[in-house]
Amino acid sequence: MRKKHVLPLIFLGVLASGQVGINTSSPKSTLDIVAKNINGNLPEGVLPPRLTGDVLFTASTVGTYGADQNGVIVYVTEPASNVNQVGQTIQIDAAGFYYFDANQNRWKKLGSGSNIYNSDGTLSDSRYVTMNGNNLGFEGGRIGMGTGSPDPSAILDLTSTTLGLLPPRMTKVQMDTILHPSYGLVVFCTDCFGVNKGCLMINDSVTPTISNWGSLCSTNVATGAIDDLQCANASASGALHSGIAVSGVNITIPYSGGHSGTYFSGNFNSTGVTGLVARLHDGFISDGNGTLIFEITGTPSAAGTASFNITVGGKSCVFTADVDDFTASVASIDCGNAVFSPAAIIQGQSYTGTLTIPYTGGNGDAYTQQQFSQNGLTFTMPAGTLASGNGNFVYNITGTPTNVLTMSISINFGSVSCSVSKAVTTGGGGSSVNMCMGNSTNKGWMAHNLGADTSLDPNVPVKDIHGEYYQWGRQVPVANADTPPGGISPWNTEGAPNNAWNSGTEEAPVKTGIDPCPSGFRVPTRAEWVLLYNNSSPSRVGTFVSDFTNFGSALVYTCGINKLTLPASGHRVGYNSGGLSSRGSDGDYWTSTIENIHPYNMYFTKATIKPANTGTPKNYGFSVRCISE
Repeated sequence: MRKKHVLPLIFLGVLASGQVGINTSSPKSTLDIVAKNINGNLPEGVLPPRLTGDVLFTASTVGTYGADQNGVIVYVTEPASNVNQVGQTIQIDAAGFYYFDANQNRWKKLGSGSNIYNSDGTLSDSRYVTMNGNNLGFEGGRIGMGTGSPDPSAILDLTSTTLGLLPPRMTKVQMDTILHPSYGLVVFCTDCFGVNKGCLMINDSVTPTISNWGSLCSTNVATGAIDDLQCANASASGALHSGIAVSGVNITIPYSGGHSGTYFSGNFNSTGVTGLVARLHDGFISDGNGTLIFEITGTPSAAGTASFNITVGGKSCVFTADVDDFTASVASIDCGNAVFSPAAIIQGQSYTGTLTIPYTGGNGDAYTQQQFSQNGLTFTMPAGTLASGNGNFVYNITGTPTNVLTMSISINFGSVSCSVSKAVTTGGGGSSVNMCMGNSTNKGWMAHNLGADTSLDPNVPVKDIHGEYYQWGRQVPVANADTPPGGISPWNTEGAPNNAWNSGTEEAPVKTGIDPCPSGFRVPTRAEWVLLYNNSSPSRVGTFVSDFTNFGSALVYTCGINKLTLPASGHRVGYNSGGLSSRGSDGDYWTSTIENIHPYNMYFTKATIKPANTGTPKNYGFSVRCISE
């Protein structure tokens, strides 16, 4: 078959009529292409130039596209790499058709340019969006519903004269099972004060692991009243001693003639002996007789009588508490020989144990309970009696240490004090941190990047916690934080098989033999990174600037008292023989999930977090943060 050269004929068509037709003698426009085959046996269509986003980025660096190329159309076969999504190629984040807009000096996707981000509009019908476990966040500005001009003092302005706001409605049992409720969280409790006696509740605890729900009740929940508040019949648990911080002391006040309803919390300062506060937590007054419990806090200024003038349920009275001299004494406390049992205290892991501290010169007198908290741990020494001579103070310790650090624990008894030093570690071989994953579930994540120095505090960004860089699907790292920033020779340009790190599914992942994570851990899936993002509070530390020597910036996810710090370690560029890019400005972490031929990754900068980013070839070198199996 001989080839036919039709180009001259096209030019003749242009000269003759100003219009060109292909497979038609009657073109209806400047260029009219009619399908020659309409039975589907042969492919029909127009193939524009096909380029990658990175090629277009390279073109932008030498000024290939300008005013003369305004309106040029290409098909992008793969998006520009994260680091190349800047300038002209800032919007090339997916495969598809793009045109060059010279006026804005950037490539734009073909399709409707109108969206909620740049155009007003009207919904033509009801719409329903399935979030599928993802978050929708708005940053900067204000939101108005029922108004196009939200009040400048409000981040959310709901304007209506016929409709109200419905907060989440739940039972008390459901409210009490909210995981790590935030300070100021509001819900409507449907049965906190009885059947069909709902109340708006607000959590006023700044400690996310210990909620303290206060009520903002409507008229269907009465305010409680008392006929007789009986301060004269007060009873006390624990003892108060001058100059000693109060621990474990409560005063119980009986009442009679109660009329059911709520009462609010209150703090009542002492007179006479000052320095004490009687705190009443909000609650419910019962019909008939009942009691109110006041928690005593503070440090008594002297021995004597402390008086508290209280008002609850419309009645007032004064109760008193005796403050005794603190007569128990020791000659010395030997903090240098203090013993923790068990010895290891590991950040993020529950601890139950004891601290034993020797003392000398005990006088045999009794002492009251002493308690304090530090770094997520509560130290309690029960009330007891000193030995006449030498003995030991024994503190019971419970809690979960928050940070990796060396604690300086101040021990005070009477006029004698000393400090115990104790290191909270990551466990040497690399500890895990339980992070929120939604639906009141937690999942353990390694506290360090794979290849990092696990003896270091994982929450203080330095060079040695950046760890190693891995190509996707490979078991052996290609670089670490000490590798020079230039290209690496040889550099593997071949991609691993799609199931290299997960032989199961995203919903039920199965660790493979070449997964680089240690025993009990694996590379997380895309869905797991998304759940971490959706159920944690993100923040950033350090200065996000791209510099080969910048090891101090990181993204921090917080869940209750636990946090996961991800250094902005940058990446090794696949098309540049593994050259280092974006250290200090970007974080790039692999998932085990594949989309077509490209793996998903977790990507963040100073301004954005993409927990399910895609489009990066497998031969890039990213960080790995492992999750428990």
